Amino acid sequence: MIMNKLIYISTIYLLLTLTSCTQQNTQGIVLAESSGKALYLNDVDIPEQLSGNDSILYIQNYVDNWIHRQVVLEKAEENIDKQSLHAMDKMVDDYRRSLMVYKYYQMYITQKLDTFILDSEITNHYNRYGNNFILNNNAIRAIFVQVPKSLPDGDKLRQLIRSDREKDMIELEEICYKSARTFNAGNNWEYADESIKQLPEGTITNTEKFLQSSKKYVEAQDSIYNYLYRIIEVRFIGEQSPLELSRNKVKEIILNHRKNKLIKELDNQIYIDAVNKNKFTNYVK
Repeated sequence: MIMNKLIYISTIYLLLTLTSCTQQNTQGIVLAESSGKALYLNDVDIPEQLSGNDSILYIQNYVDNWIHRQVVLEKAEENIDKQSLHAMDKMVDDYRRSLMVYKYYQMYITQKLDTFILDSEITNHYNRYGNNFILNNNAIRAIFVQVPKSLPDGDKLRQLIRSDREKDMIELEEICYKSARTFNAGNNWEYADESIKQLPEGTITNTEKFLQSSKKYVEAQDSIYNYLYRIIEVRFIGEQSPLELSRNKVKEIILNHRKNKLIKELDNQIYIDAVNKNKFTNYVK
């Protein structure tokens, strides 16, 4: 019995290695049978990168798993009542139809969807539905300066970064664009935890406490650089998210609206076409 099985497997391996072997040549080769159902060689998708011996091992494992599934399925069919089996068949049929329609929708959307979104569309949607965009993380606008320790006029930088006057900010920008290793003017919103990572580790040990303090300014240094950091605006968790941090979500919502509109228009067109071509009969109306 074992010898016959080895001969059969060797024959399969020989067929697999023949360059002239096609799917038509292998479709009649039965690997296993159970409860009147057969597993054929061309039912097994063998990875191309496997060697001959690995291919045989792969087939053996595949066949073993298939047999286990079949005998368990047979036992399940024997023990489940006909009403339940009928309900399951209906569920499978409903799922298949839904899957086909979904696949068709996806193909249609891929062909027809306009993915270009104007900035004005994003802004208008945010202004209209801004209350729906809530922060899950604290957000800040912060001025960040990283300059070499050798740079003179450190006191001047400290004075400028703490000032709210426009001319002082302009002067700070001029100095930093010439001499700073890193400079952020604080014009853009960012998440607090990510922003603070720019500072040397341990500079701010309690982010929440720092954000709620009246000072919101800190300095740090390492062997090469001085770091100056000032938060100029904060929005806390639970507050409305700034547009900058909500932009991707707004774009996703706009695209979903467009997709839904395309599907609705497609459904209506298909229905109208079916009516015009007398493709169905409604015996209820």
